[in-house]
Amino acid sequence: MKELMKRKLPLMPDEIRKAIDEGEITLTEFEDKNEILLSQEICSQVGFGKFTDGSYLVSMTCPMPGVTPEMMKWWFWWHAKKSQRYRVWYPKEHFAVSYLPKDRAYFAAEKQPEFKNNTHLPIERIGKIVMPLRIDFCKAEEFGFSEKIMEKNDIPLIVCGHVGAMGGLVMHTEMAHIFKRTDEGLMLISRFWLGKRLENPLLRKIILTDETARGMAEHCCVEYRSLAEILPCLYEKYGR
Repeated sequence: MKELMKRKLPLMPDEIRKAIDEGEITLTEFEDKNEILLSQEICSQVGFGKFTDGSYLVSMTCPMPGVTPEMMKWWFWWHAKKSQRYRVWYPKEHFAVSYLPKDRAYFAAEKQPEFKNNTHLPIERIGKIVMPLRIDFCKAEEFGFSEKIMEKNDIPLIVCGHVGAMGGLVMHTEMAHIFKRTDEGLMLISRFWLGKRLENPLLRKIILTDETARGMAEHCCVEYRSLAEILPCLYEKYGR
């Protein structure tokens, strides 16, 4: 673990940076989220855009060669148990993680249990801001994704949840990490509906900016490329 903390993190690819700077994305409404699964063009889009109500959509992709759905399911159960595991995911940007007391039995299980809705309490830096967050993870079908569409489009897993700031005092965002099978492993297709849960228009105006959306896109880009590099070896050592 200590060696992984000292490793050189992946750089943001030039084409990704250019897409964030210049690219336009399809502004898929949260209620129309299944359209993302159906369109290869929409799946591949990178960048951010602003809705008329002041909220944003952030889109990111990340190839994850050698990674399986089983690894990803395990990771989201295993890493929440210790902050060191969360820090090794994205050193200097991830600081700590815990979970709610109601989920103690789920995370304390000796062997990985079947997924149940659970809450992570991470502390991380996104852009220039360090903030305690709350993520209420839930099943994809509860989030509004169609199991039939997932099956038909080689999508074995979607990790999704409701995100809040200040430990959950202000819930603000809907998040979905869509994992699509490829010949090499998985392709991650991420979407963040920033501010979707913020009903106060004044709060949206204060909190949500192009800089906020850009910071989320850049963070997600490096975060998951970092995880793709370390997850296979961590799963081989600890997951089996």
